[in-house]
Amino acid sequence: QPRFYTISSSSNAQPGRITITMSVLEGGVCTNFLAKLKPERDAAPVFVRPSTFRLPKQVSLPIIMIGPGTGLAPFMGFIQEFQYKSSRDHNYDKEKGQRMLYFGCRRSDEDFIYKEQLLSARERGVLDDLQLAFSREGKEKVYVQHLMSKNGPALYRCLERGGYIFVCGGTSMGREVKDAFVSLVRSEGGKAEADARAYVESLSKSGRYVQELWSV
Repeated sequence: QPRFYTISSSSNAQPGRITITMSVLEGGVCTNFLAKLKPERDAAPVFVRPSTFRLPKQVSLPIIMIGPGTGLAPFMGFIQEFQYKSSRDHNYDKEKGQRMLYFGCRRSDEDFIYKEQLLSARERGVLDDLQLAFSREGKEKVYVQHLMSKNGPALYRCLERGGYIFVCGGTSMGREVKDAFVSLVRSEGGKAEADARAYVESLSKSGRYVQELWSV
């Protein structure tokens, strides 16, 4: 039985190479198998499926990325793609729309994966906004959807400018993130609950709200 993982690399930036991001789980059949493989010695059967996560062709459109935990995987590929295109086109960064990334984990000193790469991407302007939720560092648990609620005006402006939303992670997180979008569309757009939900559903139908979720 195959196991599916989201690719966390750009085929342009790393041609001929594919990386994945996973948590090695106790009792996990596939993660433990992969973790024990030795480079240049072992092999594993792998196939690649077409991805539903595709950046919009129009560079100027805003991009909202939400990926707590290993849901960050596709957005590391996005970051590599942004850097690749920027290095080959001096006008690329001048034309780009706003890029916002929401990431969450338990603690910043425990499971903040890709920390150096993410902070560097923010410092270099590859990401315009990096929102971090560390759920076990304060008195109250803070998740990505809580940060979204605080940044409602900025998120709604991105949507009104034709922005795209990409969400990757657990199914329960995906539901709560979608509810957070409905809530901010209702409050920032002055819409009724039903109209706000219809607005978000229209984003999905038009391909501007893309999710890759799994049960945990």
